[in-house]
This record gives sequence, C-alpha cells and structure tokens, in this order.
Amino acid sequence: MNFPSPSFERGCLQFAAASWLVVAMSCVLAADETRVTLLDADGRESSGWLQAISHDFLSITRQTSANWKWSDVVWLRFERQVDNASDQPRGSAIWLANGDRLVARGIGIEDEQLRAVWRQFPEWPEFQLPLESVRGLSLSLPQARERRDEIAAWLFDRKEARDELRLFNGDVLSGEVTGWRAESITLKSGGADVRLLNTDIRDIRFNPELLMLSPPKELCWLVSLKDGSRVTIVAAKSRVVGETLRAVHVSGVSWEIPLGAIAELRVLHGRAVFLSDVAPLEAKHTPFLPDAREWPLQQDRSASGRPLRLKGREFPKGLGMHSRTTVTYDLAEKFRVFQAVVGLDDTTIGDGTAKCAVDVDGRRVFEPPALTRLQGPVRLPNIDVSGAKRLTLTVDFGELGDSQDQVNWGDAVLLR
Repeated sequence: MNFPSPSFERGCLQFAAASWLVVAMSCVLAADETRVTLLDADGRESSGWLQAISHDFLSITRQTSANWKWSDVVWLRFERQVDNASDQPRGSAIWLANGDRLVARGIGIEDEQLRAVWRQFPEWPEFQLPLESVRGLSLSLPQARERRDEIAAWLFDRKEARDELRLFNGDVLSGEVTGWRAESITLKSGGADVRLLNTDIRDIRFNPELLMLSPPKELCWLVSLKDGSRVTIVAAKSRVVGETLRAVHVSGVSWEIPLGAIAELRVLHGRAVFLSDVAPLEAKHTPFLPDAREWPLQQDRSASGRPLRLKGREFPKGLGMHSRTTVTYDLAEKFRVFQAVVGLDDTTIGDGTAKCAVDVDGRRVFEPPALTRLQGPVRLPNIDVSGAKRLTLTVDFGELGDSQDQVNWGDAVLLR
C-alpha cells in the first residue's frame, strides 16, 4: 500500500483549513499566489502567502497556516509592490478632509456632490463624493514631486474661509464655487460670477469651514493603492468577494477595488494606536537661534507639511518634527510596545544631521547615532513600555545646528 507523503498530508491539511475559512467566514481569495508581510499587534512580522481574507479575519500560509483578526494587525504589505509606487500620484488628484488622497479627476459638481473618475483605472465606474468631505483637488499635477507636495501643503495649511482657485498663469482667485459643468467652473467673487475654463485652472481649494468628515471610531483600513491613492475604509461595512474588495469609505461612498490594486493596508482603531491619532500631553519646539521660525509638531506630515518620506518610501501615518522638539504622550499604563522608523526626511539635502531619542518615564531607552541622509532611516527595536505612564520623543540639533533637521517618525505606533 502506498501512503501519502508528509508534505502531501500537510498540503491537504492546509487546503482543508483554508476551505473551512472560505465557507465559515464567507471569505474568498483568488487562486493566484500573493505574497504578503504582516506586522501584528505583538510586534512580530510574518511573511507568507495570503490564503484567505475577509472583513474581520485573514489567513497567511507559511509552513503552516496562521490566522489573525484584523484588530490584531498593524499593517499588511503586498510584496508585489516592493517599490511602493504609491507615493507617486500622477496626472490629477483629490484630497479629502481627513487626509485621504485619490488619484482621480474631478469632472463636475451636482447636488453638492463632486463627480469624479479614477485616473489610472479607467475601467472603474464614475463615482461621487460629498462636497463637504473634499478639501481640494488638482486638475493637473506638476511633473516634479516637490511641486506636487507643495499643492498638498497649500491645501491643508491655508485656513481662509473661502474657496480659492489657482490658475496656470499664477493668479489666485477667491470667492465661492457655484457651478462646475462640462468644460467650465463658475466662481462668485466680489458679487459677480466669473466663468473659467477648466484648462485655465490648476488647483481648487474649498472653504475649510464647510468641511464635515467626522473621524470614525470603529475599526477601519487605511488602504494604499498602486496608483498613489489612500482611502479610509470601514471594515465592518466592507466585504471581500472573490478578487474584489467591496469597500465602503468613511464618507459613505462605495467602491469595488480589485485586491490586485492594493499595495498596503494599515489597521486603524485596533490594538495598534498610531501616535499621530493621539493628542500629546506636551509638544515643545526650541529654535536654534532666538526669534527663529517655529516648527510645530506635524501629524501624518513632515515638519514642512509635505508627505512623510524616508529613503523613497512614503508613510501615510507618522510624525514630522524639527530640531529641537520634544513631544510627550500619556500612556496611562495601557501599552506594551512602541515601534517606529526614524530618519531625515527625503527633502533634506547636504550634510545635515540630527539626533533623536526615546524616553520612557524619564529614562532614556533608545538613542541611535546621529541621523544622516547617507545612513538612512533606522528601525527602532520593540521598545518595552509595559506599565509606563509617559513616552517622550526628542529631535535635537545636529553638527550643523538646526540645518536640514527635519526628522520623520514613520508608522510611530503603540501596541496595546
């Protein structure tokens, strides 16, 4: 009698386990092999083949199959997207009030809804966004990445209670956008209606006082797509069917996103708590010279208000700090581990250096050598904060004072 080999038996067991997951949790995955890396809320990284996925569970096969609840996941990275092209939006983009970014093209406004189409996915259907959720958009993104980043900083930094249009000729018009149909936009300015062709307009910023997009309290996925889009999806309202994520955005908009279009996925409101979602007890900046520029702490942006980038990689979540800055958080003895990747922002140039440190309850627990562009970012070890009350991050002056001292803490996260 011929007995099956151990590898055959192991394969059968894995297949049976995966089949049970598919039936019991209504979770189906395409048969093609998708390699992923996962960071869980215990601070462990796991790599393997994505076996099954649903709105509340996923399974990864290595030598054996392992399962995770989404609340126990920090992030999931699809290895097919190793170059992380998700930091390179092209053509046009829409920014939402919560910081989400869609590489899409606005085509009109109807009934307080912004009509739009995806830029890199022309086969996906047109969709509508509540206008109160849209911070602004660019009809034509510049080729240079620095110029694209400047648009996002302009959208989020300006607080004037009016709509603004930036034209290709450099003019800025302000007032109220009252219509957008076909090839033109109407702006009410100074009591008169001004009609502008779309081809004359580069960027649009909507009145920030009219924005309404409440941050969700339930478990969500911050999904980074291959085209550079980042969207916050409500997990409980979304489903994976076959090779498609039937996603419900926090604004209420629904999309059908192929799993193959996803580059990364971060879990919000699970056991992991991103520091950028927490109000600090204290954040203090001390200029190198008296009366020099103040550099406030930035959440999910660099110190200069641009996307957080470390050696070509963009981090949707994290902190931006400039020397010398200290920021302290109340841990209330609720967490076990602190993790982050720290380094000089990609916009820094030359021989600038900066120092950084991590203190737990007043005790220095991590202090790497001075950060440099040549050295690149440093991944912190799992820092034990069990029973701790305070976490303090410091960015201090380097060898050239505060020159080029913009430091990013990418994926700065506390694990319950």
